Amino acid sequence: MSELFYRAAGAIVAPFRYAEREAKALKEHVKEDIQSYVAIALKLAVAGVAAVLFLLFISIAVANWINNAMDSEVAGFAIVAAVYLLVAATMYILKLADDKKKREIDMQRKAMHGKPVHPAGKPVHA
Repeated sequence: MSELFYRAAGAIVAPFRYAEREAKALKEHVKEDIQSYVAIALKLAVAGVAAVLFLLFISIAVANWINNAMDSEVAGFAIVAAVYLLVAATMYILKLADDKKKREIDMQRKAMHGKPVHPAGKPVHA
């Protein structure tokens, strides 16, 4: 009789043991994934800092070279700053154009699905 009891108890407890093993395995997989993502993020951060430092020192070197060529103390730095300002303005204009294009595409998609759209891009609530 006790053997039957232990078999029945084992059959009842088995799914819980299986779930416990699966939970532990899942925790290990998640832990490994998180460690992998953290390692990748740290590598990207180090590469980003190195790239920023490289750009900084190259910019200073170019500005000093322009200063020497123009026999000035500040003209090179002003020219390098103007180049960066031009790049930033171009990037901003391209972003605005891209945002406008995305809004137009969204309005077209909403119009295709029969939803009324306000010209500002916000749906009309009826």
